[in-house]
Amino acid sequence: MGFRYCDRSTNSRNSFSQWWGITQKVSQNLGLRDGIVRVYNENASTNKVYASITGYWTSDCTTADGKYLILGNEGREFVVTDGRGVYKTGEQIITSRVTTEVGEAARTEIRNLTFNDEDAIPALEQLQQAYPDADIYLNGELTVDFPEDVRIAIEPNQMATAALSGNRIKFDYCGVGRAIAYLKDQYAVGTLEIKVVQPRSKYDIQKNS
Repeated sequence: MGFRYCDRSTNSRNSFSQWWGITQKVSQNLGLRDGIVRVYNENASTNKVYASITGYWTSDCTTADGKYLILGNEGREFVVTDGRGVYKTGEQIITSRVTTEVGEAARTEIRNLTFNDEDAIPALEQLQQAYPDADIYLNGELTVDFPEDVRIAIEPNQMATAALSGNRIKFDYCGVGRAIAYLKDQYAVGTLEIKVVQPRSKYDIQKNS
């Protein structure tokens, strides 16, 4: 993935050395250090954990400052949501500062769901019925019979929570509702990791404009 440099200062005549210095400073002060990740890992099973982010969108260099719900971490980076989309720091959002805040009580459950050349929809709908007041996210990969019928839209600023490669669909923190839409009329083979977070988030998260 290429790095897109955004000149967010009032002086547009920054030299390469200034750019390199800024890049190094951002890398050193991401805020996604072991201690912050540890706060998330120690509390995620019992509480919602939020990230207060200072940074910008890689797509257009506009501000991405705000408070996001953390869905997971990958190394020192976070996968976050504001209720409108799913984003990853270091990819969709370049951060200059991140802090974490432990929020309201929540229960997180991880389970696996395996499909053996069968319609995936009934099992996913059963999940929705079993957890009516939960956010449900899917990770993993399934092989499907009719990949040409799968339509996955590319959405601005958002992490690709589903991607099609040949006859395989890879899910990455994909909401169960979206997954059901992608898998309509498909027979699937494979195993998904299901992340269930209760209660469902209200997404009254404050964003800075």
